[in-house]
Amino acid sequence: MQKIFEGNRGEIYLIDYHGKRAILKRQKASKPNTIQKEANILYLLEPLQIAPKLYEAHKDYIIMEYLEGISLKEALKRDRKSALFAALRICFMLDSVGIYHRELGRYYHFIYSSEGMRLLDFERAQLGKRGKNVLQFIGFYLRDLDLQKEIALYKRDPKEGFEALVRALDVLR
Repeated sequence: MQKIFEGNRGEIYLIDYHGKRAILKRQKASKPNTIQKEANILYLLEPLQIAPKLYEAHKDYIIMEYLEGISLKEALKRDRKSALFAALRICFMLDSVGIYHRELGRYYHFIYSSEGMRLLDFERAQLGKRGKNVLQFIGFYLRDLDLQKEIALYKRDPKEGFEALVRALDVLR
């Protein structure tokens, strides 16, 4: 077991789980327990294949799939258009199922690999919230584009607005 990160609320370890690499995320005892909420969200997202697979959930820790790849920051340098499309698609899927991630400005939460883009760290996410992920993503990563019409449409009709956003991004190189 190798500690690879320590955050405000927990510690993350790289472990061997039945012969494959996995992540063990442990809640700090002195912090509010958000492990069960994160486990529930990972379980809900499993059919969408946009987050790590949940292997085990316990009172104060979870074991989940280890995602190998590069961060969104690096993916944007390599192929901006593809990375933006993939991340925006994830944001739309989250909005569609009523999960608000709340921390999309942290580029290291997006992992890009040959299998596509995935999203990490749902401990602060909120369930049952009206979708704000697409709008939050635009605010962080697409400020340089004039997307006011598309944003207004997204607020009225998310499906049509998302399609308009995809068309607007199609001009990127």
